[in-house]
Order: sequence, then C-alpha cells, then structure tokens
Amino acid sequence: MLVIAACGNAGTSEPQKKTDEPPRKLAGVYPENFRCDSIASEAQLATTLGGAARQLDTPSSIPRGVPHPCNYEVQTSPSPEYWTFDFDCRPGYKTTADALFAQYTQMSGDNIAAYNVAADAAPVPDSGSKKKKAKSDLDAGIDAPQRVPEASKVVAVGARGLDHNGQGILFLDDDAPCYVRVVGPDQDRRLALAQLIATNLTFANAPMTPRPFK
Repeated sequence: MLVIAACGNAGTSEPQKKTDEPPRKLAGVYPENFRCDSIASEAQLATTLGGAARQLDTPSSIPRGVPHPCNYEVQTSPSPEYWTFDFDCRPGYKTTADALFAQYTQMSGDNIAAYNVAADAAPVPDSGSKKKKAKSDLDAGIDAPQRVPEASKVVAVGARGLDHNGQGILFLDDDAPCYVRVVGPDQDRRLALAQLIATNLTFANAPMTPRPFK
C-alpha cells in the first residue's frame, strides 16, 4: 500500500515551471523613426547657434539605413542662417568616414592651391582711369577668388574630428557607432554644435537598427 501511495503521489506532482528569461534591452532607434530633437532640441540649438532655430521639412531621397538630415533655419542678424547635421550609423560607417576624411582634406588642399595660382596669375590693376580697377574687398588680384579658402584642421570633438573647406565638420563619435557631419557658416559655432551632438548622441539613441546593449 505504501508503494502504491508513493507512486500515486509521484504521478500527480506538478512539473517544475521554467523560469522565463528577462527580455534583452535593445539600443538604437530605427532610422525611419529617428527624431532630430532627440539629439539637439530647438532650445539647445538656439543657445548654441545664437538665434531661434526652426526645423525645415526638406523631403529628399536618402540611402537606405540612414535618417533624414536635420535641417534648420536660424534667425540671426542681418539675415537667417542655414544649418544641418546628419548621421550614418550603418555597419560600414568607419570605412566611409575614413574615405570622407581623406576626400575633404584633399578638397581643402586643392582649393587653397587653386586660390594661390589664381592670386599669383592675377594681373596688377592699371592706375589709369579707363582701366579695370581692383575691388577693395578682394583678398588677392582681380581675377582671384574673393575669399581665401580655409585649410582643413583637426578639431576636438568625438573620437576624431575635422573642420574642412570653411563649411563643415566631420567627426567619428566616441561612444556610438556613427559618423556625423555638421554644416554651417561659422567655424566656432560649428564646433560648438558638433560638441553638443557628440555629447547627446549615445549607443542607446543612435539612429541605427536596434541591437543588444553591449
């Protein structure tokens, strides 16, 4: 009877429940769902760039896997300025960024060389009243470009940064797998904006296909 009872108890015991694994947290935001203000709010942009910032809706075709660029009109005096920043967090981002670093550095050098050639070859204006006079706002001869091109230079932002061609900064972020481009008309504010973006861009909020946290 004891044996039968023991077998009966064994047969009716409930199986041990399997412990559910906790869901894994994911990092990243699908590029199509990415919002520019998750990285830089309009209030932050106004403080950094010196004027009220308004995001512009500029629909355009973009490569698969990257978010739309963040384009802004900034109310500055005497006229508004236009600023933009964009991200690439695709798997090959570093290879692409390395190629862009080389390309932008070469472009800056070529622009300076072209300016120097034009400046050296520009004719000296004749002092006669009937001859063409040089404009006072030219940096070098009358046939030279009117603005000296800016040389590219390394800047302190992210893991690696380059200010190039007097118009933009390219940098590799230091904690998100992305490169970022910032375009705007003023060198000091370009750097300030790039540093703001580098601070706010993280592995968690980067515009990339979500993946497990490291």
